[in-house]
Amino acid sequence: MQKKFCMKDCLEIVQNPDRENIKLFVHKFKSTVSLCDTFYFLIHLIKQEKELCERFLIFCPSIKTCSELFSALRMELGQLIKHVDMFHSQSPDTIKEKIKEDMRVENGNIRVLVATSAAGMGVNFKAIKYVINYGPPRDMDGFVQQFGRAGRDEGVAMAILLFNGKQCRKLDEDMKTYVLNEETCRREIILSAYKSKPSPNRIPHMCCDICAIKCACKSSDCSDVVHPFFKYKIPIYSSDSDTDFDADDMLDDTEISD
Repeated sequence: MQKKFCMKDCLEIVQNPDRENIKLFVHKFKSTVSLCDTFYFLIHLIKQEKELCERFLIFCPSIKTCSELFSALRMELGQLIKHVDMFHSQSPDTIKEKIKEDMRVENGNIRVLVATSAAGMGVNFKAIKYVINYGPPRDMDGFVQQFGRAGRDEGVAMAILLFNGKQCRKLDEDMKTYVLNEETCRREIILSAYKSKPSPNRIPHMCCDICAIKCACKSSDCSDVVHPFFKYKIPIYSSDSDTDFDADDMLDDTEISD
């Protein structure tokens, strides 16, 4: 903004957006993998735990993707779809209010909410332990706002970004750096976009998947803080055909984003 408006010698106030209680994960998969296979772990959890399932908030980049994922879950879950709902800008106001009311209650009926960025601000969702970004938001601000819905009770929470090469068109530089990174602490990359740094006293295995690999604390829970995706997932591997960010490999620009 300073460059855009030629602002010089202005007062700059930077707020650190770090959420230390949220562990960060990233996983890339082939664009040919079906939604049911990608979210096999979640289907398994809902079938197993039903109304006792931990609460998940899944952000999709478009209404189309949101609807496709909800439909895939409905086909797999049958009557248990009652524990899943969908929230986006074109949802009827009555449905939105019903969802908001349920999500304000810690033990509400909805255990999985599939949503667009419309659920990223101005809402009060309780007991969100897991946030999933199915595809990266276009900018870091949107990403921080979305995964920040997890762990509002300050308990241990987890956020995972699931993506394929076709979902990475028109990302800003900060998000591209985050998505492509395989070596640097994920929290460090996020905070560098805000001219901040993570706490030097953070616990590596509670920070992100990259730091967890390097953690040598040998505490009893060092290897236990793992996202359910990795506990129950069907093996999904990246492919060479999905590594490039060519225009032909990206999402249809006609999709409605919120």
